[in-house]
Amino acid sequence: MNEWSNIDISPNDPEIIEIDKFKKTLGVIPSNIRQIRELITRFEVCHFKYQRHFKYIKESILNLKPDIDPKKIGTNHIRRGENAWKKDKTGRSRLGQRYAWALTNWLGDNPKVKDLEYYNKRLGQQITKWLGKKNPEKERLVLLLRARLIWDWKSYEELQHGKENKELELQVCSIDICHYNFPKNLDLLVQGIGEMKPVEAFEGCGSFNSDIKKLIEKEFSILNDLLKSITSVNKPDKNELVKAWLIVCLAKTLKEQVSLTKPIHRLVEKKICWQ
Repeated sequence: MNEWSNIDISPNDPEIIEIDKFKKTLGVIPSNIRQIRELITRFEVCHFKYQRHFKYIKESILNLKPDIDPKKIGTNHIRRGENAWKKDKTGRSRLGQRYAWALTNWLGDNPKVKDLEYYNKRLGQQITKWLGKKNPEKERLVLLLRARLIWDWKSYEELQHGKENKELELQVCSIDICHYNFPKNLDLLVQGIGEMKPVEAFEGCGSFNSDIKKLIEKEFSILNDLLKSITSVNKPDKNELVKAWLIVCLAKTLKEQVSLTKPIHRLVEKKICWQ
């Protein structure tokens, strides 16, 4: 996994160049620190648990010990199979699986899906009503949507890049059950596919609202202050330098995910760059 895979950046981004250069001065990164960095890479402001995740990451950095094993993240997501939702306490996986089954019912590629114990007939009828009559392009988009929901990446790759409905396809590719606006955004998307029209003001993966941005701006400022505190020390020890690197990685992630313009406090200071 690329460390910066959860943000869109230019190869010549000066902040990224500086952060990566600083990382090289730290030498070999121990496994516990790599795990914390992976938690940062997995962070998304559009996740319905983003505040909890941020808290875990911040505490992990301050203690230099991961609060959660990155490998356990998403174990109850429907990508883990049709029974994964049974261990999910939020109810999102169960609902997401029911949507996947409803789409399967409309597609007709598994006639037995309606006989499943937890199949929701009312939702199935609603999805069928919204999608309406079949046509090849509509079926492609519904197959793509189902593949995206259950993380069937093989089918997902094969079904992309249609010649028509590019904006609608992009919206299908930007949806997940962990989004803060699920299932409303999914309902709107299914209706959009039924009408073969993109959803207006669509909120998909990577989106954020004003409340999220306000909180992230506050946390970004706190991280910047922490960096200033570390750089003000005459000779910070190795642990503090590692914390500085993790903090600046998290700050850069926040900055890019909600499009902040304020610069990050620089790591490369005369008291810190000890090469």
